[in-house]
Amino acid sequence: MIDSKFIDSSVWIACVTKKSYSEIIDSEERLFLSVLSIFEIKKKLIKDNITRIEIEKNMKFIKEKSIIMIPTIEIAEKVIEISYEKDMPAIDSIIYSTALLNKIKLLTLDNDFRGLENVEILELK
Repeated sequence: MIDSKFIDSSVWIACVTKKSYSEIIDSEERLFLSVLSIFEIKKKLIKDNITRIEIEKNMKFIKEKSIIMIPTIEIAEKVIEISYEKDMPAIDSIIYSTALLNKIKLLTLDNDFRGLENVEILELK
């Protein structure tokens, strides 16, 4: 059975800008990504003045390596609960709820997820 990981935008950003976490990205595991992380990743690359060509190349790579998850009604209902109980921003709540409801471990560099079930906070490389 192939393992699965839900990759947060912070990990993908480190992957494409610092060439970090290749052992995760190049593994045989199925890599899941929230459609909202595409927004977060591309926004960060634009903000960091990465060239348009590099941004498009990186985004193509990320999309090819990932199974893109789209929020459902069930996820939206869970987001309300998570956002309120954990005082999390909406996008983080959607990403976390998507991983949680699909029983896929969320890998992140973002300490906002620290202490949550089914989350692994990676060390910054």
